[in-house]
Amino acid sequence: MVRSGFDKLFWGFLFVMIDFRIQGFDIIPDVIGYILFAVGFHMLAVNSTFFKKAENFNYIMVIVSIFYIYEKPTPGGGVSGIHFDLLGILLGLVSLVIGLIVVYHLFMGIKDMASRQEKAEIYDEAGKRWTQYLMLQLAVVVLFLLIFIPPLAIVFIVVLLVVSIVITVSIMKFMRKCGNNLHDDHTMSTS
Repeated sequence: MVRSGFDKLFWGFLFVMIDFRIQGFDIIPDVIGYILFAVGFHMLAVNSTFFKKAENFNYIMVIVSIFYIYEKPTPGGGVSGIHFDLLGILLGLVSLVIGLIVVYHLFMGIKDMASRQEKAEIYDEAGKRWTQYLMLQLAVVVLFLLIFIPPLAIVFIVVLLVVSIVITVSIMKFMRKCGNNLHDDHTMSTS
């Protein structure tokens, strides 16, 4: 059950962290990733209350991510055609905060399991992967501030793209590692 749950999280991260659009349509939709997360959290919930908390917040992300399947392309494309949509900004902020809460509880659930199973390496790596994920999300926020300095924004976008791919692959590999090294622990934590 644990391996299968982490497999769902593995694939969920692929959908959630990779954003590839063609004419405004996300061909790797986040909603599929959050549905996979929901299944994974449900399978892992017996092992830590953190997974149950992640599952509950994740339902919000399933709904919010539906709105991101299509985003109207920026007129003129790229940085030069900057436009603001207040509803889009609010939805983006809600998505950022709830998404961070979901992933935080995911990594805390892994730490909880690893601690009880005396898997110090996995415990430490869970903290490291959470920090990397958090820093990546903060870098995306910084990008929105840099958008007013187009040359700097373009360089930042390229760097962010490379870093995002590296972190995505690292997190996905870590989900596999968790699935291979952690086992069902039916003694629910009290966190």
